[in-house]
Amino acid sequence: MAQIAILRSGGKPLFGGADQTDTSRLAATQGQALADQLNERLREKYRNYEKAAARLELRGDHDAAELLRRAAGKARMLKNAPPAK
Repeated sequence: MAQIAILRSGGKPLFGGADQTDTSRLAATQGQALADQLNERLREKYRNYEKAAARLELRGDHDAAELLRRAAGKARMLKNAPPAK
């Protein structure tokens, strides 16, 4: 029965063809927007770590400042991306 429906429609599926592609495009767009938001939050996080490290150095807490700089370096390496297809 499905073969008859495809043949009569000129090779295009009668149901679900256009909606599935629109849904996947929408999901990809939302995934990219979420990844951008998460990347921005990570940027804020490591900038705050670096500011706190600078304040600690001014106070003389060099060990704690070094620890925060290492944490900032690790946070800088993280990136969020939407799942690959």
